Amino acid sequence: MGEPRMMIAVDAGELSALREEMAAMRRAIEGSRITPAPDWITVGEYADRIGRTRKTVRNWIRDGKIETRREGAITMVRAGQ
Repeated sequence: MGEPRMMIAVDAGELSALREEMAAMRRAIEGSRITPAPDWITVGEYADRIGRTRKTVRNWIRDGKIETRREGAITMVRAGQ
């Protein structure tokens, strides 16, 4: 057998509200997609993620400590460093 069953009394309005909330959550989940994080981010985004200044990150770039690439005039940093 399984766990013993228990019955509880729930206000009909509360039950209806819970069902609607669950339905709304189900719709939100079904409509969402998981997007992978980008491999390359801007110097500013990288600095914000690691809690350093842009100047520090640019110094590391100059010293060859982190991998970068250019997208036009924008320097991009590999996100997982």
